[in-house]
Amino acid sequence: MKSRNWRKVHRYLGLVIGIQLFLWTVSGMVFSWSSIQAVRGENMIRAQAPVDLSAFELGDINQMVASVGRPENGSLQPVSVNLGTLLGRPVCEVTLRDNASEQFLLLDAVSGARLSPIEPELAGRIAQADFSQAVGVRSVELIQEVGPHSEYRGKELPAYRVVLDHPSGTVIYVSADRGRVTTRRNNRWRVFDFFWMLHTMDYQGRDGFNHWLLRLVSAFGLATVVSGYVLWVKTSPRWQRRRARD
Repeated sequence: MKSRNWRKVHRYLGLVIGIQLFLWTVSGMVFSWSSIQAVRGENMIRAQAPVDLSAFELGDINQMVASVGRPENGSLQPVSVNLGTLLGRPVCEVTLRDNASEQFLLLDAVSGARLSPIEPELAGRIAQADFSQAVGVRSVELIQEVGPHSEYRGKELPAYRVVLDHPSGTVIYVSADRGRVTTRRNNRWRVFDFFWMLHTMDYQGRDGFNHWLLRLVSAFGLATVVSGYVLWVKTSPRWQRRRARD
C-alpha cells in the first residue's frame, strides 16, 4: 500500500478512535494519581477500641439460637455463629443457609434479644462510630434494591444509606441484618467511578470489561498504532532511499 493510502487509513482510524484513546489516557492519569485508600474512604475509618468481653455475662449461645424461631423460609438452617461487638456490646451473628439462599440474624449476646433488622437510628450511630471525625447524620434511608449505576451496586441488601454531614460527601452503608458497615462512598469515589466507567466503556453496569464495544474499540486502537508505525517507516528517509534504489 502506498504511503498516501496509509496516511488516509491512519487519519480516519485516528478520527474514530482518538476520543476514546484520549479518555483512556485521562482516566489512567486519574487512577494513577488517586489514593485508593482515600477513594474507598479507608483513610477516614475510626480506630475501634477493643472490648473486654469478660465484663459481660454472656448468655448460652445454643439456647439463644434455638429461641430465635424459624424464619419465613423454613428450609434455612443455622450453619455458624460468630461472636462480635456492636457499639461496645457483644452480639452474635447467626448465619442461616439452605441450597438456594442465605440469611443473617443478629442477637444480643447477653440477653439473646433479636436485633436484626436494626433500626434506622442504630444504623446512624454505627455509621458515626465508623467515621474518624465527629459528624452529624443528614439522613438514613433503607434500600432494598439498587440499579446498575448505583454507587452501592453488587453489595449486601437490605442496607441503610447513611448520609453524613461532612464536606467529603461521605455516605456509609450499613447492613440491616448484620449491623455492620458494608462499604463507604465519598466524592473521590464518585469521580473515580465515573472515569472507571469511561475506561471500561461499560455504560450499563460500569464494571464489565468483557463486552463487544471495548473489544471493537481496542482493535481499532491497535490498528491505529500499527498504521502509525507503518506510516513512520514508509516516510522515513532510509525507506525512501531504498525505494529509490529499487
